[in-house]
Amino acid sequence: MGYRSDVRIVTSKKGFDELRKFTDNILKEKNWEYGNLLDQCKMIYENKYSKYFGWDSIKWYEYCDDYVSVDAIMKGLNHLREQDLSYRYARLGESLDDYEESYYESDQEDEQDLEYPCLLRQFDDNYTIENMMEYDDYDNQEEMEV
Repeated sequence: MGYRSDVRIVTSKKGFDELRKFTDNILKEKNWEYGNLLDQCKMIYENKYSKYFGWDSIKWYEYCDDYVSVDAIMKGLNHLREQDLSYRYARLGESLDDYEESYYESDQEDEQDLEYPCLLRQFDDNYTIENMMEYDDYDNQEEMEV
């Protein structure tokens, strides 16, 4: 199954168009036949200034031949920085301590105040209680067998 992450990115509209062009070029050069991840976003929202997009439960491996599309996006974010285009990037892995983010703030771009992806970590009490109840059921079965 592999390790999975949730990923969110915010760019200006101009930044998204530049990211699209950059990733398409890399994927074409690498003869990548599985498509551009930008076409497979789990969620996407845009207003007149910016785009917010991302994926849930995705294998997000950089520098790996099997994940050329991921690598293209990460290189594309560096390209945005080089082109002085703002972006926000956040990746949340399965492990509680696995969180990374990066951003670049352009002084030249019209849209300078991009939103940051908002992350909420909260307790899932129902999940914990349900698992605890399974132990109670298991203990009750052992007592009945004795």
